This record gives sequence, C-alpha cells and structure tokens, in this order.
Amino acid sequence: MIVAREKAQHYSLPALPGEKKRPRRLPARGSLAIKEQLALTGLVILFFCSSVFIAFYYAQVLATGYRLNSAETELAMLRKESDDLYTKVNQISSLENVEALAVSRLGMVKPGNDQIILVQTTVPAEQAANTVIAAAGSESVMEDGRHTGGEHERNWVIRAFVKMVGQLEASINAG
Repeated sequence: MIVAREKAQHYSLPALPGEKKRPRRLPARGSLAIKEQLALTGLVILFFCSSVFIAFYYAQVLATGYRLNSAETELAMLRKESDDLYTKVNQISSLENVEALAVSRLGMVKPGNDQIILVQTTVPAEQAANTVIAAAGSESVMEDGRHTGGEHERNWVIRAFVKMVGQLEASINAG
C-alpha cells in the first residue's frame, strides 16, 4: 500500500527535509496594451480580407476558363454542323441531283436534240437606250428635266449591298 505524503506548502507548514522548495509562479501579465490589441486585430482582419479577395478572383478565373472551354466546344460543333450543311446544300443543288429528282419525282423527261427551241428576246428601244446610257456612266436627264448624279447616285444601294455581302463572305471564309 502506498501512503500519500502530505504537502507542507498547502498547510503553511515547513517543508520536509528531502523536498525541494518550488519557486512560486509569477502571475501572468494581464493583457496586451490597447494599441497592440488593435494592431493585432487589424492584421488578422487584413489577412482574412486578402484571403477572401484572392479566393474570389481565383474562382472568377476558373469560371471564365470553364465558359471559354464550353464556348470553344460549342463553336467546334457549330463549325462541323455548318460544314455538313454546306456539303448537303452543294450535294442537293448539284445539276445531276436536280436532274435525277426531276426525272424520278416529277416525271419529267429529258428532251431530245430535235425538241429544243431557242427563244430570242427583244429589248424595247427605250430600255435599250437607258442601258446604253447607264453603261456609259454619264448623267441622265429625267422626264421633268432634272439631272441625276449618274451611275454613282443611282447605284449606291447596290454598292452598299455588294460591300455587305463581301464582308459577310470574308467573315465566313475567315471563321
């Protein structure tokens, strides 16, 4: 059986001869000064805010990368579909296909060499005169005596349309 020894310090008794006297602990310093507390709190808040800021922008980069990848995948699918449709349009609109459809579905018959009739068209004199004037590019006189600006004024819509179609073709060929 083990006997517990009494500790003399608890009872304000003198220490036993074989025991060492332990030094008393000094009371801990109360707390930091107010300035130090505010500085430490400010640093913790600054660290937290910068961490949140970095995490937010990292998430934005990841989301943008995902959207970019999705758009590239969709673009590749649309290009493939566009190429397939372009091939199908070319195939359907080929002269051989049109002829085969006309013979098979519509019941048409290919004409023989003796069944071909050539038709000549006649252009009225007034229309021919306007064509000659337009081809020359000179000013024309309207019925009420006013001068038009020539081909430049009459064809600005056509030129704008041709320019727009050219830009569309260029963007299709480039993309």
